[in-house]
Amino acid sequence: MTGVYRYRSGASCHPSFTSFAVARYRSRLEMNMTFSHFVVLDFEATCDEERPPRPQEIIEFPSVLLDASTLDVVDTFESFVRPVHHPKLSAFCSSFTGIEQADVDAAPVFSEVLHRHHAWLRSHGDPNEMVFITCGDWDLKRMLPAQCRAAIPPLPRVPAPYRRWVNIKHVFAATTGKRGRGMASMLTDLKIPLEGRHHRGIDDCRNIARIVVELVRLGAVVERP
Repeated sequence: MTGVYRYRSGASCHPSFTSFAVARYRSRLEMNMTFSHFVVLDFEATCDEERPPRPQEIIEFPSVLLDASTLDVVDTFESFVRPVHHPKLSAFCSSFTGIEQADVDAAPVFSEVLHRHHAWLRSHGDPNEMVFITCGDWDLKRMLPAQCRAAIPPLPRVPAPYRRWVNIKHVFAATTGKRGRGMASMLTDLKIPLEGRHHRGIDDCRNIARIVVELVRLGAVVERP
């Protein structure tokens, strides 16, 4: 099935970690076992100060893999991606993401990185039993399909596991009653310090993973429709 999975919340406020809260936390983890893993993903793409180049291309493809039953980090994946339509990064793009020209010049092209990422998922189980978690819908609703079309040669379609995702902003809103405006603001609202560099994909993935863990602790349950 294509699209965004549902979620529901079992708490509207922050519980203290009493023994009762720990028991509820374990119960929520069991309910989240409808998936084997959560795949936290956050692309970085070519950009410029005025407007992004057309076509826009992925330049960093990172993921953090969480065990859905324990919320432990199982593994991480990170690869830079070499853009082919606009191979030279703008000064703004390098400043914004921290990704340098030498990083992408030495990187494989997108189709190879996607193949490696899919193989990495398969090395940890059945990708169809996993669900992606993103901060917004842009990564998998817009950027990945556009990148597949822009690949040389174009890729015929987005692989099935990449057509299912959970927008963590919606989970945040349902669990806290506050609008999920962005990763940094959600971290602030949850009193989680930002680690690493904002807008560096792998660091964003790690921070989003920490948001996932905290939201599940507060009662969020990711489930199939």
